[in-house]
Amino acid sequence: MAQHAVKERKRAPSQRSVAARERILDAAELVFAQRGFEGASIRDIAERAQVRKANVNFHGGPKEELFERIVARRASELSEERRAAISLLDAQGSWDVGDLLSAFMLPLVTRAFGGNPQWLAYARIVAIVSADTRWRNLARTHFDPVASLVVQKLCAQYPKADPERVAGALVFSVSSMLALCTSDWRISTLAGSADKTDANGMIQNLLTFCKSGVVSSLHPEE
Repeated sequence: MAQHAVKERKRAPSQRSVAARERILDAAELVFAQRGFEGASIRDIAERAQVRKANVNFHGGPKEELFERIVARRASELSEERRAAISLLDAQGSWDVGDLLSAFMLPLVTRAFGGNPQWLAYARIVAIVSADTRWRNLARTHFDPVASLVVQKLCAQYPKADPERVAGALVFSVSSMLALCTSDWRISTLAGSADKTDANGMIQNLLTFCKSGVVSSLHPEE
């Protein structure tokens, strides 16, 4: 019986296999970010990862499954940091709207502009998920729980606020955050500047803009 169990036990993946899988997922992340779901192909991903197409299917699955893996891969890390930052605010005993938005937004935007092309690509993939109802279940699973927590906390602190207006303001804020991650080059273009815009300045501008919008949603319409 024990001998049979040993035979049936699956072997742990080799370091080489794990490395190949991560290389394929990294390549897929970049290709999906650049070309979107429809524009990306398994061939593109295989070429970027420098593997055969069969290897992409083996490690990542069919195209839709691979996209879902890419979304899920970094979502836990993002959610955990967001929740930790929100818990820290609770532990401090007081916070304002700007503090809560910072706790929610900074984990993504600081990674996106932190010099790691994979995280910038991931932010662009989040924008794809947010813009297409096809991926509604992915958004519901990986991003909505923390976003809903933010809405709940705002409504608890401002009992007269209309939850629908607050949720709308947060969605508008998320759209602004993702626009920064996907179209930051537009800022320097519209500003008429040939120099690359300061990332910290853009992030602070984003937070200030979003705070004003969310604050306005917390008060009953007159």
